[in-house]
Amino acid sequence: MDVNDFCQRSSPAVTEELKERIKNLDKNIFFILSTARCRSSWFANFFTYIDTFCYNEETRYLNSWEELVDRIEERPEHNVGFEDPELTHYIMSLYKLFPNATYVLLERDREESENSLFVQAKSFSREDITRKFDRWFSDINYIKENIPHYSIDFSQMDDIDEIASVWNYVLPDLVFDIGRWNLLTSLRITVTIGDKPYKIPNYSMAAYMNLDQMDLIK
Repeated sequence: MDVNDFCQRSSPAVTEELKERIKNLDKNIFFILSTARCRSSWFANFFTYIDTFCYNEETRYLNSWEELVDRIEERPEHNVGFEDPELTHYIMSLYKLFPNATYVLLERDREESENSLFVQAKSFSREDITRKFDRWFSDINYIKENIPHYSIDFSQMDDIDEIASVWNYVLPDLVFDIGRWNLLTSLRITVTIGDKPYKIPNYSMAAYMNLDQMDLIK
């Protein structure tokens, strides 16, 4: 594959047409960012309700920012979000494209989350996983230093008051449903099934453990 093609796939181009499409979006857009193993898929479920829809790790199917905007436009809900640890790597470009979006950062002790991924992804070396987390935490530091956001720690994710605060930050016009919280708090999503509902294409925005691709993302 041509190097220029690889770079374009890893850091999708931003066109004037794309900027205009984003400008014309009449949606409340939000992004839930984190490392792996932060209960992020649970939050995608939590924020899919009535007039809100949250995509779960959708960059595994996307090859451009245009396709991400396609996903926003095709949803009938007013509130549309993306929960995706891989999207954290794109934070500089993401914030330039969506400066008015709402950002939530899910945080967990690095050693805990890194060890959890190592146990879950046994086919990858400890060195590769450490390198992956080095990049994740670099991106997280950028968020903390440059982007307005709401942060919730892993230890707070069973606290109804903390969860209600996240909800009200993202969806101030929708009432927090305690009954729905009581339903979801009993659920634990341990892992996203990577090839469902579709097979992951050979090239996508999500680098996962393709660390060379990850390093090209700006």
